[in-house]
Amino acid sequence: MSLRVTALVKQVPKGDHSGRLDADGRLERAGAVAEMNPWCRRAVAQAVRLAGEAGGRSTAITMGPPAAVDVLREALAWGVDDALHLSDPALAGSDCLVTARALAATIGLFDQPPDLILVGASSVDGSTGAVGAMLAELLGLPFTGPVLALEPEGGRLRTIVQYDTGTESVTVDLPAVVAGAERSCSPAKAPAETWPAVTAVRQVTTGDLPTARWGLQASPTKVAQVHPAPRTRNPVIFRGSPEFQAARALVELTARGCFEPPAPGPHASVPVVSHVEPSAKGLDLPPDGRAARDVVTLVGPGSVEGTRALLGAAAALAAEVGGSVVAVRTASGDHELARWGADEVATLDGDEPRAVARSLAEWIGERRPWAVLGAALPWDREVLARLAVACDAGLMSDLVSLSAKAGRLSGLKPSGGGTLAEIVSHGTPQIATLRTGLLPLRSPRPDRRLTERVLHVPPDPAITREERRTGDDGDALDRADVVIGVGRGVPPEKYDELEPVRALLNAELAATRKVTDEGWLPHGRQIGITGRSVAPRVYLAVGLSGNLNHLAGASRAGTVVAINTDPTAEIFAHCDVGLVADWQEVMPYLVDGLRAHVSG
Repeated sequence: MSLRVTALVKQVPKGDHSGRLDADGRLERAGAVAEMNPWCRRAVAQAVRLAGEAGGRSTAITMGPPAAVDVLREALAWGVDDALHLSDPALAGSDCLVTARALAATIGLFDQPPDLILVGASSVDGSTGAVGAMLAELLGLPFTGPVLALEPEGGRLRTIVQYDTGTESVTVDLPAVVAGAERSCSPAKAPAETWPAVTAVRQVTTGDLPTARWGLQASPTKVAQVHPAPRTRNPVIFRGSPEFQAARALVELTARGCFEPPAPGPHASVPVVSHVEPSAKGLDLPPDGRAARDVVTLVGPGSVEGTRALLGAAAALAAEVGGSVVAVRTASGDHELARWGADEVATLDGDEPRAVARSLAEWIGERRPWAVLGAALPWDREVLARLAVACDAGLMSDLVSLSAKAGRLSGLKPSGGGTLAEIVSHGTPQIATLRTGLLPLRSPRPDRRLTERVLHVPPDPAITREERRTGDDGDALDRADVVIGVGRGVPPEKYDELEPVRALLNAELAATRKVTDEGWLPHGRQIGITGRSVAPRVYLAVGLSGNLNHLAGASRAGTVVAINTDPTAEIFAHCDVGLVADWQEVMPYLVDGLRAHVSG
């Protein structure tokens, strides 16, 4: 089978960027050094490989300002056959939904539609993780990802999908949209001197596309403003011998209460908001015909504690807008829902994301909820991305908090440069995914019987799920009291040397993106904008430089302790206690001191 493979690529700032907005409310990127998004490099590499092996043809597409043509020139240098650049000032400020529509319309210009569309599973400048699934919904195609491996087999594609807690073998019918994981293959990187001229790239504007509204004005989600991350830390940095630094650090940490036992019980002291009576007809439209103020919350295959934190946040939001919480759960989802915030329950009798989104869209058309929430996990992301297309509502992705402002849903998400972007939804319903690791796990309220119904979800014949393998329990990071984050300054053969301090503090091990990209720790252990977000009492950063994209995932840690030999490392500007030392030299003294504190 000859394959026509299209790779969608994105230009992103290289390293940290300012996170500021320009006068038009768009992310300011002028003057920033840019490059191809790391995940997109894998999409390009796989497109060239698959098309070449099947005697087909590969195409790369990007949407962006004139300078974004460089990522296509590099893709051509790597071996892509054709490149197409969608660029038009009218597209500026497009959110993920409008971006997906523009890309779908661009693909519609092809003489023959592609058999396979490859996208990156994430991007280092925002990590919405939504455009691929939105594109699939717009084109009526199946979607899967993030994939570690993919091979065509007749008219189907066999893949291995990567999750935080393991992998799954998934076979999908072609044509399809597939998101590639960062470790799926070696990245496509071509030296700049090998790139062809700009004239090798086909240029397209909105004038070549079907008439539609584009850009910021057409986008149902918008960046309202960007907030500098609050400077809540006043670093105390120690120098001197390893023994001296360890002793001083332990005194400082003791004074901060880091070694006091955690509060009794596994829950925060803030209780789940009390139950609000649902509408008179239960799960039906309110009898007076007004739109319901319900907050629908997906209860999918994620961790139980993450689900309960999400329900607690939904209950607080529902109380704020005078509504109730409707939990929509899969058969594998948590069943203890009333105590954690649910007022009503709808159980899905199937769980394929495309079919779930269609069933939800039909039900939501009758119910008309105020908001729909889910976790920032692959299943929830695909369901809600497809739902956002079906409802023409947009999606706010990977929020770390949310609230109601002037009757609209508003949320914060890391946006680079240590900033937090405030996103506001103008869609109906308002749809968002949240990083549940940063949400408080509230104390439960009294249990009670809930109104319940079943939502029918038909199977999706285009998807076959086979073997699921459970791997590392990365979910344990979300509620860990102490987390040890390692960078590339700690080689994997030295991880055993961290075991004594890990055991003493009952800590969980985490890593930077570069560490998981090397395969030194599982993907589920990655912290940062493109990984998990955690809020432990203590975050011990060992051998990492302090990239702001990584630190965004640990910004709500109670105390950050940094160990690095470089006194100019960025991590020392964002910690509470810093040791300018070789971690291997200082760690034995820390362990000895910690033993005294633990035994005492």
